[in-house]
Amino acid sequence: MADNEPSIQKIDETLTLLKKIWVVFLIALYAACIYNELRFPGFREEPLKGEENLWNIQRVLYFGLLGLGLLTDIVQTRIDRDKAFMYLFASLLLGGLSTLVGATQFKVFNFILG
Repeated sequence: MADNEPSIQKIDETLTLLKKIWVVFLIALYAACIYNELRFPGFREEPLKGEENLWNIQRVLYFGLLGLGLLTDIVQTRIDRDKAFMYLFASLLLGGLSTLVGATQFKVFNFILG
């Protein structure tokens, strides 16, 4: 039992670090969406001139969020198999709705602050 304890502690520390990085990526994705709404308001199929870079940044952050969600789930599965794919599902849901939520948050803040 004593040999297994440091291993469990390392897995817990790794899981905590991955969760923190996942949250940072999620915040960065929402910040990029809010900034995109600030610079180029409205929804469209094709990006405007200069907006393409912001879309690429959002894609990189989204796929990074998915990758981190998968890594977090792999580590989480070693601890508790019942919590498998929880972060990957959250990444798909929160990342997929990030543009809509970011635009809505920007409009609410813009309305409140004038």
